[in-house]
Amino acid sequence: MRGAPGTRAGISAGAALLGFAVAAVLVLRHGGAGLPVDADVRAWALAHRPDVGVAAARAVTATGTGPVPYLLALLAGWLAVRGRRRRLWAAGAAVAVLACGQAVRYAVLASVARPRPPVDGWATHADGWSFPSGHTSTSAIAAGLVAAALLLRSRRAAGPVVAVACCWAVAVGLSRAYLGVHWFTDVVAGWLFATAWLGTCAWAAFRFLPSTRYGVVLRGGPRDGLRDGARDGVTDGSGSGSGGGSGKGRGTGRGGGDTDAGEDGVEGRPSGGGPDARGSTGSSGSTGRSGSGGSSGSTGSSGSGGSSGSGGSTDLV
Repeated sequence: MRGAPGTRAGISAGAALLGFAVAAVLVLRHGGAGLPVDADVRAWALAHRPDVGVAAARAVTATGTGPVPYLLALLAGWLAVRGRRRRLWAAGAAVAVLACGQAVRYAVLASVARPRPPVDGWATHADGWSFPSGHTSTSAIAAGLVAAALLLRSRRAAGPVVAVACCWAVAVGLSRAYLGVHWFTDVVAGWLFATAWLGTCAWAAFRFLPSTRYGVVLRGGPRDGLRDGARDGVTDGSGSGSGGGSGKGRGTGRGGGDTDAGEDGVEGRPSGGGPDARGSTGSSGSTGRSGSGGSSGSTGSSGSGGSSGSGGSTDLV
């Protein structure tokens, strides 16, 4: 069903939005202070900070902002479709999804106005309000765009890259809590926000784009190996067409004869002792006849409305 992907995207967006709303209400009810789970995660992070762990977390968290997410968005749009113009349009759309998501997040950030954890536990620089985590939501949106582009292009090859992209987004989010600049619920809210935003954009795309010339973005362009096959009507075994059809019919009768009838008018000769029957068929999917009085045949499928050959006559010797 064409509407099924859009429906699933809408359901995912609604569920994530509900979770985000619940988290926001809990934060507001606690006056912006850390929840019990936030205190537990912060205490664990402060107790497990070797130098190598802090260095690794800083390296990971640096990729969650700045040019990296936008470069990934450009790459996602470029990979989603074929054709230079389509790729330029898709890349611009992917960057717009990320940028607009950032604008909405800033609005939510200012509305909730949750303070960050105490500065004495910070292991990197940070500023601004805390809920939801900007690095987390930005990296999650970028990873989601890459995953969507690869799934549109080739589902079989997408698996490993999608897994890596998702692991990167999760690592960026966890690094924010590990470095002490965000509460853990800020990170969870960032993932929920990204899921809700991506789901909303996907629902809108499936709802409105298919009726426009940009609907090819959702189809991913002609898939590998299918462009020529769909154009020429090539099928396995029974018929091919694009202006001409072909068919094979094999008939056997009680006299033991058999006949092959194809698009080129192949003669059929009996293999048994029955009368000789010769015929040439021109139209696609003709039925073969043979033997004395008995006939059976399978009709071949035709292509896109054409036929090849001329109607043949049967000569009995």
